[in-house]
Amino acid sequence: MHGRESRWIVAASLVCLLGLAGTACEQKSTQVELDNPQLDAFVELIMPARIEIQHYLTRPFDFSGTGDADGLEVVLSVHDSFDDPVKCVGTFHFELYKMRMASGDKRGQRVDFWQVTIDADDTLVRYWDRVTRFYRFELQRSEGKLPPGRYILSVRLVTPTDKKLVDEYELAYGVGG
Repeated sequence: MHGRESRWIVAASLVCLLGLAGTACEQKSTQVELDNPQLDAFVELIMPARIEIQHYLTRPFDFSGTGDADGLEVVLSVHDSFDDPVKCVGTFHFELYKMRMASGDKRGQRVDFWQVTIDADDTLVRYWDRVTRFYRFELQRSEGKLPPGRYILSVRLVTPTDKKLVDEYELAYGVGG
């Protein structure tokens, strides 16, 4: 292709794009009706349907550099109704309990609690890992070191539609298998 022909193609393309943009700008915007059943069905499809703590990546963590864990690094995934990973907004509640052995209710005394709200660009970017498509939370304990023992980590996500999604993970720190 010669230089003159390529310049003509580029110019014609720009004219077409500008024409399309002008047409798109003239269209009326569509208003969303909040009581629309189709909108409700769509929201249900794309909203989180399940959360999952990533067991092999979630672990006690040493934030202070002393060699002793003083918090948790929690990695979790959020999935829509098609079981695809999705981003979300809402409030995560993390609760760490001592494990009660030989009991119908394994949750013992609550050791710590953290609450993280994702409701803006900065909080989404802070916790979302684009490569893995997981959320990563670094949760430092308010009471210092994590004593050796067996624990239950409970994570609950409360979405803006007030849907509550829960997952739990049993972990051990500083004790044999």
